[in-house]
Amino acid sequence: MKTYKATAISPANIAFIKYWGWKNENDKALILPANDSISMNLSNCLTTTTVEFSPHFTSDSVKIAFFGQEKREATEKQREKVLHHVNRLKKTGDITLPVKIVSHNSFPSDAGIASSASAFSALTAATAHALGFAWDTKKLSIETRLSGSGSACRSIVDGFAYWQKDTNSENCYAYQLKDETWWDLADIVVVLDSHSKKISSLDGHQLATTSPYYQVRLQELPARIKKIKQAVEGKDFTRFGTLIEQEAISMHAICMTSQPPLFYWNHGTLEVILALQQWRKTGLMGYFTIDAGPNLHIICQKKDANILNQRLQALNNVSFTIVNTPCKGTRIIDNHLF
Repeated sequence: MKTYKATAISPANIAFIKYWGWKNENDKALILPANDSISMNLSNCLTTTTVEFSPHFTSDSVKIAFFGQEKREATEKQREKVLHHVNRLKKTGDITLPVKIVSHNSFPSDAGIASSASAFSALTAATAHALGFAWDTKKLSIETRLSGSGSACRSIVDGFAYWQKDTNSENCYAYQLKDETWWDLADIVVVLDSHSKKISSLDGHQLATTSPYYQVRLQELPARIKKIKQAVEGKDFTRFGTLIEQEAISMHAICMTSQPPLFYWNHGTLEVILALQQWRKTGLMGYFTIDAGPNLHIICQKKDANILNQRLQALNNVSFTIVNTPCKGTRIIDNHLF
């Protein structure tokens, strides 16, 4: 009997405009965001996933190789989330075979570096290809969004992505704003803590509306989104950097004023921010953005990446860094993990 196998590789992405909060609180499974978002794919934060459906398997299997670790069986929670998504996709095809899934991450997971984005975009693409679905980028983005990791839909497209909100699932997807060659930027991921974060992004989404500033943020976003799009299109780095810092602070202000408050930052986070501000006074330009975790992304022009990386690595609380450039999105490859 025929087997069905495919492997995909996909990058994490860093959001310049954050996805934080849902449009429809009554149907969270649709993952409809309350606002549009903008992101960039990261060349050295990658997930590779192989999916195979075969009559030779006696049961479903999910194995994950985390950053710096050997592959192991997924936890019950991880397994349930992965198989829920894969089984949903299987229902649209004519296959009832057991599945084997092996996934490998090149960077820390659950540490606020969008590992779920790279993981579920790779999983969706590999599963769809193994099942023989000839989906275009829009369809793949929609199906990836429905995995439960909304930001994963942005990793599907190459380079810089724009995820548009909508009340209709079929109109809520990510498309390309600019390709990966558009702008010579670098993203230096500053890892302060590589352990799994104590507060999940799901918790943050659920509590976002309890902040008294949540509606204020939504009112501010259209103007900020417009300005960031203009800065990307015009390659205006100083304006762009100032705006992404404002946006990161805005999102974390919602976290810190939710009920109960959520604090993703640690003492090292502030150390990096203050160092950046001091370096900018000397002409070394780098700007921070932070997702749901303590670790930072320092956005700079590629010409300044080496010196900034050296200085960041010298800070007391920095464990290590990962230097990225804009890159292509999710793609099918021939080198399987098993």
